[in-house]
Amino acid sequence: SAGNDVMFDEALCEQGRNFGNKIWNAYRLVNGWTVDGTLAQSDNDRLAGEWFRQTLRRAVAELDGDFGSYRISEAFMLLYKLFWDDFSGWYLEMIKPAYGAPIDPRTVDEAKGFFDALLRLLHPFMPFVTEEIWQDLAPRAAGESIMVARQPQADEQADEALLARFELVKETITAVRNIRKQKNLPQREVLTLEVIADANYPADYAPVLTKMANLSAIERVAEKDAAAAAFIVKTTQYFVPLGDRIDREAEIAKLGEELTYYEGFLQSVERKLSNERFVQSAPAAVVDKERAKKADAEAKIAAIREQLAALN
Repeated sequence: SAGNDVMFDEALCEQGRNFGNKIWNAYRLVNGWTVDGTLAQSDNDRLAGEWFRQTLRRAVAELDGDFGSYRISEAFMLLYKLFWDDFSGWYLEMIKPAYGAPIDPRTVDEAKGFFDALLRLLHPFMPFVTEEIWQDLAPRAAGESIMVARQPQADEQADEALLARFELVKETITAVRNIRKQKNLPQREVLTLEVIADANYPADYAPVLTKMANLSAIERVAEKDAAAAAFIVKTTQYFVPLGDRIDREAEIAKLGEELTYYEGFLQSVERKLSNERFVQSAPAAVVDKERAKKADAEAKIAAIREQLAALN
């Protein structure tokens, strides 16, 4: 990072090797899919493409700022996370077909287009592996090289509302996966997800939720299910029915810990908002953000108390 000497450490070489392997394995995955021209793009794949397009657009804009200010270390870490987490960890997992199943051509073209852009962004940091994969990703003319390929441009602003909405989807998927770990439920076991829908429920992304959390259905309900593992994302309440596998005492203990945390969090936000100096001197956006935190915490506390009442 800027201003610091970096001592040589073999662990840094290992980290670079692992990242190079990650790029290569992602290419092998995309290049190994069987394309069926008769297939139409699914809603899940369309939504995944829309999300990653906006994610890439935001990242390119941030990179322009980093390079303009010579924040080279920050630029690379942004790309590292963009490829490892967003592209490989989320996007490719969302569009990956079932083992041995074909995929539609539009989704493959989108994935290769994103891959091409990522390779061009990574090229100044990792010139050799990116050149090698880029040459094989699509037919190239004689003498064509990634070294002189145009860098992706931030031609439009990213849709921040879409990206914020998708964060709720990711939180929900992660919460269902955590329930699987806590209850020792295998990933192959199909679950049902119940939701008390409100303004923060990302209904448009139900196809993504269904695939990524391995759900048989997402059902809207009006009341809480006492025989279910419950969690809250922002202000939306979700339930995974478990029948006799629910440990009522453990669930009450977990909800009690969450209640204590959010009550303490609410108190800290209220202290900040009760400080007239902060409210008057801080930018309006910062104050509004604190007020939104307060509203979210109050909604979570109310929901947790209702869940505890249903379990008792």
